[in-house]
Amino acid sequence: MSDYKKGMLVQHTTLGLGKIVALDHKAVHVFFANSQDRFATKLRRDLAEPFLSLASSTDRWLTGLSAFAFDERAARYRISDPWISDADAIARFVEVYPDGFRDVKYTTGDGKAGRERSLKWRRAHQAFSETLGNGEGERLLAAGDVTTIVDRACQVERHVRPLLSAAEKSLFADALSDAGVARGYFEALFELLAAPAPDETRFDALASAVATLPANETPESAWYVATVLPFVAQPDRHMILRPKITCAAAQRLRFELAYRPEPSWATYAALLQSSGDLLEKLRSLGASDHVDVEVFTHVALQKHSRPAAAVAPAPARRH
Repeated sequence: MSDYKKGMLVQHTTLGLGKIVALDHKAVHVFFANSQDRFATKLRRDLAEPFLSLASSTDRWLTGLSAFAFDERAARYRISDPWISDADAIARFVEVYPDGFRDVKYTTGDGKAGRERSLKWRRAHQAFSETLGNGEGERLLAAGDVTTIVDRACQVERHVRPLLSAAEKSLFADALSDAGVARGYFEALFELLAAPAPDETRFDALASAVATLPANETPESAWYVATVLPFVAQPDRHMILRPKITCAAAQRLRFELAYRPEPSWATYAALLQSSGDLLEKLRSLGASDHVDVEVFTHVALQKHSRPAAAVAPAPARRH
């Protein structure tokens, strides 16, 4: 192909999917999705043409990249979007927890602020299991005791409120303030949790039920209400989506999200796929479920002192 255009997605026979970020009369500059550095690859037009073709697939993350600047010293185009390589993300996590997810500071929290994140999620999971798990929630629902379910659900969610922003702290309790309306939410929730795996029909039913709850001032606010209890109840299957944080993680850690402001299966399925891929990459550090993925993401997005070169490079970008 010779009709190159800036912004075009292309497929290279060996380097994979990429985006053309700049053109000159002799070269085409392509940033490849699996790149582990911040520079686009400079390809001579005459040599690259037999290996390039118009991409047959799309990539939302790659398509969304737009901030590239020419680096005079390297004579190459450098991405300026604030993404973090896998190696850097792991370096940041290991800086805080040298023994990974087995580190005593991770498993016990050691009393320091910010190091009890996993414990709070685990305590919420235990509380759900003890008060609404093993069929107890369904039994209460069948008996028409929605008020007790709401009270217990709010007690469960209270374990993680210290992790929330000020705007999020009242979302869950406010949404369940009308026990009559909340019944539909819990019916859909228990149906989703009863499935052998998350599926579109049941998640969409939960999203529809959340949309009827009070206090959903914006479409984005429904995401937390829709995903917090599935995540707490089954962290091996489900993942929490908090729009501001999750979208930032998708951008900076380079994973597919297909985000939509209102809860939808397309976005949630993309989140589960990306979280599952990341979990597999973290198992060598001792990760066991999506709680570990959530904490890893939180730590990786913080600023720490040690550079990524201190650890071995991690596998390529998640798709």
